[in-house]
Amino acid sequence: MTTYAEDVETTISGAIAATTNATEDVQKAAVAAAVASMPPPPPPVVGVLWKSLVWGLLAVLLISLIGIIFTVLDNDPNTSSDVLVTVFTAALTGLLGLFVKSP
Repeated sequence: MTTYAEDVETTISGAIAATTNATEDVQKAAVAAAVASMPPPPPPVVGVLWKSLVWGLLAVLLISLIGIIFTVLDNDPNTSSDVLVTVFTAALTGLLGLFVKSP
């Protein structure tokens, strides 16, 4: 039994091999058609990707929050938390966007 990644690789390499002597536009169209014909990844793969994305965003959120707290409490006028606030808000909106229903 093959894995999902092996199926994807086989499908795309088959499309490329079938259009070896064709123009670049034909090759792109063949690969696009091959990708469109593939089924979605199975739930275990999607679950791992989803958890990795959420945990990564949570880590960025936590690290930037700790950085903001540190730069605010260090009483040094030369340090600014502006960049960290930008990173924090971007990670927060990205994380919230994962849980909001699509319009």
